[in-house]
Amino acid sequence: MQRVHVETILPTDADEVWRAMHYPVTFLYVCRGLFGMPALAGRSAPLRVGERGSGWLFVFHLFPAYRHTLEILGADEATRTITTHEYGGVLKAWNHTLHVEPLSENRCRYSDTVDIDAGALTPVMVRVARGLFAYRQWRWRRLVARHLTSEPVS
Repeated sequence: MQRVHVETILPTDADEVWRAMHYPVTFLYVCRGLFGMPALAGRSAPLRVGERGSGWLFVFHLFPAYRHTLEILGADEATRTITTHEYGGVLKAWNHTLHVEPLSENRCRYSDTVDIDAGALTPVMVRVARGLFAYRQWRWRRLVARHLTSEPVS
């Protein structure tokens, strides 16, 4: 397994981000443009610990890549951390930790950490993960600017 860790500073309250992290609509928003997962479309209920589901992952929302399985292993309110075990396609394991921590009243640090096992393709998937998380965090900053802050958007 190889680990990838990417983090960003968001100009909003950590509790706002923590609440948003529980909803599939947030996942779909931060990944939109790169890939989609129609199985999550239209779902308004938050994800729950112990929940497990599979669905097709579509690259650029057009091309079916593989069936992706996601299991929510934990959601720790005290540390604002969600852990998942995911797999599918070339991925034997994509163990994802999403975390947000307050830095001040209206600033927080959001991070994605993933342990990847894709056999011989692990180094390729590590590069994919770095790009994916950089994009997701750009989309998080956009989401915060548009919907999770009281400051005017410039």
